[in-house]
Amino acid sequence: MNACIETYIWEGYVPNQELLEERTEVDLSEKVFTNSPNMLVLCLTVIGLIKIYTRFEKITTLADNFLAFICVGYFISTVFAYLALRSQQKPKRLKLARIADLLFLASLCCTGAVALFMTFALEG
Repeated sequence: MNACIETYIWEGYVPNQELLEERTEVDLSEKVFTNSPNMLVLCLTVIGLIKIYTRFEKITTLADNFLAFICVGYFISTVFAYLALRSQQKPKRLKLARIADLLFLASLCCTGAVALFMTFALEG
Protein backbone atom coordinates (compact mmCIF):
# COMPACT_ATOMS: atom_id res chain seq x y z
CA MET A 1 0.00 0.00 0.00
CA ASN A 2 1.16 3.53 -0.70
CA ALA A 3 3.00 5.11 2.28
CA CYS A 4 0.92 8.29 1.97
CA ILE A 5 -2.34 6.33 2.15
CA GLU A 6 -1.04 4.33 5.12
CA THR A 7 -0.22 7.59 6.91
CA TYR A 8 -3.74 8.88 6.34
CA ILE A 9 -5.27 5.66 7.60
CA TRP A 10 -3.16 5.73 10.77
CA GLU A 11 -4.14 9.34 11.38
CA GLY A 12 -7.82 8.49 11.15
CA TYR A 13 -8.42 9.71 7.60
CA VAL A 14 -10.13 7.17 5.36
CA PRO A 15 -9.22 7.82 1.72
CA ASN A 16 -11.81 7.99 -1.00
CA GLN A 17 -12.60 4.42 -2.05
CA GLU A 18 -12.70 5.41 -5.72
CA LEU A 19 -9.24 7.00 -5.49
CA LEU A 20 -7.89 3.93 -3.72
CA GLU A 21 -9.34 1.62 -6.42
CA GLU A 22 -7.83 3.74 -9.19
CA ARG A 23 -4.41 3.73 -7.52
CA THR A 24 -4.63 -0.04 -7.07
CA GLU A 25 -5.41 -0.52 -10.76
CA VAL A 26 -2.48 1.68 -11.78
CA ASP A 27 -0.16 -0.24 -9.43
CA LEU A 28 -1.44 -3.48 -10.89
CA SER A 29 -0.83 -2.22 -14.42
CA GLU A 30 2.73 -1.34 -13.50
CA LYS A 31 3.31 -4.82 -12.11
CA VAL A 32 1.78 -6.52 -15.14
CA PHE A 33 3.79 -4.28 -17.44
CA THR A 34 7.05 -5.22 -15.73
CA ASN A 35 6.36 -8.95 -15.23
CA SER A 36 4.67 -9.92 -18.50
CA PRO A 37 7.79 -9.47 -20.64
CA ASN A 38 9.75 -11.58 -18.15
CA MET A 39 7.20 -14.37 -18.43
CA LEU A 40 7.25 -14.04 -22.21
CA VAL A 41 11.02 -14.51 -22.26
CA LEU A 42 10.72 -17.44 -19.88
CA CYS A 43 8.23 -19.12 -22.23
CA LEU A 44 10.50 -18.52 -25.22
CA THR A 45 13.42 -20.05 -23.31
CA VAL A 46 11.38 -23.11 -22.40
CA ILE A 47 10.24 -23.45 -26.03
CA GLY A 48 13.90 -23.52 -27.06
CA LEU A 49 14.74 -26.10 -24.41
CA ILE A 50 11.82 -28.29 -25.46
CA LYS A 51 12.96 -28.09 -29.09
CA ILE A 52 16.45 -29.20 -28.09
CA TYR A 53 15.11 -32.02 -25.89
CA THR A 54 12.70 -33.33 -28.51
CA ARG A 55 15.37 -33.26 -31.21
CA PHE A 56 17.73 -35.43 -29.16
CA GLU A 57 15.05 -37.79 -27.88
CA LYS A 58 13.27 -38.08 -31.26
CA ILE A 59 9.85 -37.36 -29.74
CA THR A 60 7.16 -34.77 -30.38
CA THR A 61 5.17 -32.74 -27.89
CA LEU A 62 2.50 -30.08 -28.02
CA ALA A 63 3.95 -28.15 -25.07
CA ASP A 64 6.02 -25.85 -27.28
CA ASN A 65 2.96 -25.03 -29.40
CA PHE A 66 0.90 -24.21 -26.32
CA LEU A 67 3.70 -22.06 -24.94
CA ALA A 68 3.82 -20.13 -28.21
CA PHE A 69 0.15 -19.21 -27.77
CA ILE A 70 0.77 -18.35 -24.13
CA CYS A 71 3.56 -15.99 -25.25
CA VAL A 72 0.98 -14.15 -27.33
CA GLY A 73 -1.19 -13.80 -24.21
CA TYR A 74 1.69 -12.30 -22.25
CA PHE A 75 2.50 -9.94 -25.11
CA ILE A 76 -1.10 -8.73 -25.39
CA SER A 77 -1.32 -8.23 -21.62
CA THR A 78 1.87 -6.15 -21.80
CA VAL A 79 0.34 -3.98 -24.52
CA PHE A 80 -2.88 -3.47 -22.54
CA ALA A 81 -0.92 -2.62 -19.40
CA TYR A 82 1.11 -0.07 -21.35
CA LEU A 83 -2.05 1.46 -22.78
CA ALA A 84 -3.55 1.61 -19.29
CA LEU A 85 -0.49 3.42 -17.96
CA ARG A 86 -0.56 5.93 -20.82
CA SER A 87 -4.31 6.56 -20.80
CA GLN A 88 -5.52 9.91 -19.50
CA GLN A 89 -9.18 8.95 -19.16
CA LYS A 90 -9.99 7.24 -15.89
CA PRO A 91 -12.72 4.81 -17.08
CA LYS A 92 -10.62 3.74 -20.04
CA ARG A 93 -7.55 3.32 -17.83
CA LEU A 94 -9.41 1.11 -15.36
CA LYS A 95 -10.89 -1.02 -18.14
CA LEU A 96 -7.52 -1.50 -19.84
CA ALA A 97 -5.89 -2.36 -16.51
CA ARG A 98 -8.50 -5.02 -15.79
CA ILE A 99 -8.11 -6.52 -19.27
CA ALA A 100 -4.33 -6.63 -18.81
CA ASP A 101 -4.76 -8.26 -15.41
CA LEU A 102 -7.16 -10.92 -16.69
CA LEU A 103 -4.96 -11.74 -19.68
CA PHE A 104 -1.90 -12.01 -17.45
CA LEU A 105 -3.71 -14.32 -15.01
CA ALA A 106 -5.08 -16.48 -17.83
CA SER A 107 -1.61 -16.78 -19.36
CA LEU A 108 -0.13 -17.57 -15.97
CA CYS A 109 -2.68 -20.35 -15.39
CA CYS A 110 -1.96 -21.77 -18.84
CA THR A 111 1.77 -21.65 -18.11
CA GLY A 112 1.16 -23.68 -14.95
CA ALA A 113 -0.94 -26.18 -16.89
CA VAL A 114 1.81 -26.62 -19.49
CA ALA A 115 4.37 -27.06 -16.69
CA LEU A 116 2.25 -29.87 -15.23
CA PHE A 117 1.84 -31.41 -18.66
CA MET A 118 5.57 -31.28 -19.30
CA THR A 119 6.34 -32.80 -15.92
CA PHE A 120 4.30 -35.90 -16.64
CA ALA A 121 4.63 -36.16 -20.44
CA LEU A 122 8.40 -35.72 -20.68
CA GLU A 123 9.41 -37.78 -17.66
CA GLY A 124 11.70 -40.64 -18.29
